[in-house]
Amino acid sequence: MRKADLESDSDVFDLSKRDQFTSEQKDLWRSAGAIPASRIEAACQVYAGGQPLSSPAVDAPIFEHRDFPGLQVVCGLLPPETQVLFTSCLMHRDLADPSHKINLQADFDIRYPPKSSSEPLRFDNSFFLRDRSAAEDVLVPKVPDKQKPLNNEQFLYTKLRWLTLGEQYDWPTRSYAKHATPFPGDLSILVTGLFPHIHPESGVVLIYGAKDFMPVHRDVSEQCQRALASFSVGCDGIFIMAKGEDDGEGENAPRTVAIRVRSGDCVHLTGDARWAWHAMARTIPSTCPPFLANWPVGTPGATAAEEKAFKKWRGYMGTKRINVSCRQVWD
Repeated sequence: MRKADLESDSDVFDLSKRDQFTSEQKDLWRSAGAIPASRIEAACQVYAGGQPLSSPAVDAPIFEHRDFPGLQVVCGLLPPETQVLFTSCLMHRDLADPSHKINLQADFDIRYPPKSSSEPLRFDNSFFLRDRSAAEDVLVPKVPDKQKPLNNEQFLYTKLRWLTLGEQYDWPTRSYAKHATPFPGDLSILVTGLFPHIHPESGVVLIYGAKDFMPVHRDVSEQCQRALASFSVGCDGIFIMAKGEDDGEGENAPRTVAIRVRSGDCVHLTGDARWAWHAMARTIPSTCPPFLANWPVGTPGATAAEEKAFKKWRGYMGTKRINVSCRQVWD
């Protein structure tokens, strides 16, 4: 489907425009309250090391689908400057920490940046401080006959798919290893500040390019019954959820819903929605908001030398969508 066609497709719900919905559509997507501006401001200020927001936050409305109990969308939850800091923490600091696994570690030897300074919110240990194609930064394949070396541009633009945070499910043992890798403390504070009922211990950062998608799947490995918070920054995406059986009837009849998720939105899943089939069907190119599109240019706290290095990567987030699912592992 073309980008222009998405704007008029009544089967794709853009909850940022709920005031334009028909009465039937509004009955499908019902108000489930809001996260108050005061809570958002407090959580974001702590996340930013005590720095208050430059502009007042607004209440973030929550909408829940009538036919998918537990599927909630929180519109515009993260303020713009928090989105920039959120992206910087993930893609500078956490990506440069080898204890957080990425999809390329099994196949390539990766020369990670040196450890950061001890100063909080200083992003001086980033892959984005390197040149795009310097020979000394090449990712070397562990089996040269099967893989070609990757320069930094190929790594960050086309091959990087995911990054783990905190404890991760081990498929061979079908269990989580307790306290294997700590979940980022500041992100934990942000999530719990916004959703006091969630104490995140595990997360997955998915990095989507213009043609990337996540196929239909279910979170069947989960042990904890707590809710999940899934944050989006960057370009818009189409999130799909489905339930029922192909030949089912009544409550078991097949149902599907498609949602346009925008930068700063959060999908909150609880109850039956935690175990439903879902997918990220596509990323919509050229929809990243202007305040984030030039990132890593604009990284908070960057020195003049760092900003000069970041300019070589100007526009990276304008081509990307990042989704971060934060979950509690242990009840």
